[in-house]
Amino acid sequence: MFEFNGWAVLRYHTHDTDSMKQEKQLNKLIHYISEIDTEEVVTFKSRNGLDSLLMSGLHNHRKNYVVGIFEKIAEIMPGSYGLLYIHDDEDQSKNHDNTNHFVVWKLVRGKLTGQQDHYLSPYIPTVEDPFDETRND
Repeated sequence: MFEFNGWAVLRYHTHDTDSMKQEKQLNKLIHYISEIDTEEVVTFKSRNGLDSLLMSGLHNHRKNYVVGIFEKIAEIMPGSYGLLYIHDDEDQSKNHDNTNHFVVWKLVRGKLTGQQDHYLSPYIPTVEDPFDETRND
């Protein structure tokens, strides 16, 4: 399964607060996401001058658009910051094995970097119990 939960504060710049520039970049992002978010996993909020994005979902297999949304935020709104947690039980290669770990994508100052999580990982037994065939529930 491919589980993802993320949030981002959306800013076109790290300091400047020109509301027209902010709205222009925010509209670009909203348009981009409207083209790819066919399952409506993204929610936008605007309150007291703070624009933010929430996303959460569960797919059977990895979907590249999830990280792609955060990559697009980094590109067109480089003042943004946020976190994206992903647990992908198929994320394994000869170089890494994240099948039992969350990967946290950190968005800050136009850069998106991934690293293994230490708060909710290992997934089993931190989040879920190991499989037990004797359980009847």
